[in-house]
Amino acid sequence: MNVPPLRIPLQQLDPGPQRPRHAVGPRSLDAVRMLRISVTDRCNLRCRYCMPEEGVRFEPRENLLSVESITRIAEVARNIGVRHFKITGGEPTVRSDLLEIVKAIRGLGSSDLSLTSNGIHLHRLARPLKEAGLDRVTLSVDSLRKDRYARITGGGRIDLFHRGLAAAAETFGRLKLNVVVMRGVNDDELADFARLAMEHDWTVRFIEFMPLGCSSLTDGDPEDVLVDADEMVAKIEAEIGTLVSLKDTFDPGVGPARLLACPGGRGRIGLIHAMSRPFCESCNRLRLTADGVLRSCLFDGGEIDLRPLLGQGPDVMRDAFARCTALKPEVHGGRGDRAMSSIGG
Repeated sequence: MNVPPLRIPLQQLDPGPQRPRHAVGPRSLDAVRMLRISVTDRCNLRCRYCMPEEGVRFEPRENLLSVESITRIAEVARNIGVRHFKITGGEPTVRSDLLEIVKAIRGLGSSDLSLTSNGIHLHRLARPLKEAGLDRVTLSVDSLRKDRYARITGGGRIDLFHRGLAAAAETFGRLKLNVVVMRGVNDDELADFARLAMEHDWTVRFIEFMPLGCSSLTDGDPEDVLVDADEMVAKIEAEIGTLVSLKDTFDPGVGPARLLACPGGRGRIGLIHAMSRPFCESCNRLRLTADGVLRSCLFDGGEIDLRPLLGQGPDVMRDAFARCTALKPEVHGGRGDRAMSSIGG
């Protein structure tokens, strides 16, 4: 059953039974350590699982949060204990004032500020982003093969990705690569990606396919596309040898990844198994959409529109964060109604 997420006016929200003051869990504001900030729902690619292939309805630009509004919300988050901010999209590098956003969030004193990108514009933005205060980048790429990359991304050029990858590596050093694994699409490239972690001091993270919104991959049965983390490991080990388990990491700066070491490798492999083994109990993040909606979960749960609250005092905004956190589901429903590009994936 696909239940749409709650969207309730702030004054009508009931946070439910109060926990003891010393209890810190996924529904406690004290547990929130990361805010993912989507700065746009637009993208220069059309990845099949992220947005529909046609008929895309973007949020009017005037509805997107301004630099000032993003900064105000981030400041409230900083004051409640959030130390890690992740800038996402859509594709954040298509936003013309991205450097201003980075500078503003860095000015709040965040301990970790990162960005997820498809890499296309990083050949010219990596150095300015670093100088603006960005700590690190994560690059999203689902194929290393020219023709397949073009099919997955709706016409993207792998050479432009490699150009951005090189600039990011030179500027930031250690990188993360995110790979959404899809059966019959790119699951035969797992070992090729794993070899990147052997050759470089990078973390290559394999992500189970998550059915969000409407696309050519989410209209049918998601199980047809899903490759679970255990199968991923088996496929990799069949080609490169036994992987060594390091530890499960749920710290905000690292993410909810099961980490593995490659035999003789310099980097690491991460497994994000949101579908086969949900990590909801350890979730320590909230999400801010490009149009100002605070979401408790990528898939489902509650969401609160923060835009009407921007002109009010900090206590009102803090209360909104607390109430949104209280709406976190114990276990996600496994399917979301909004396209990933509009949430910040």
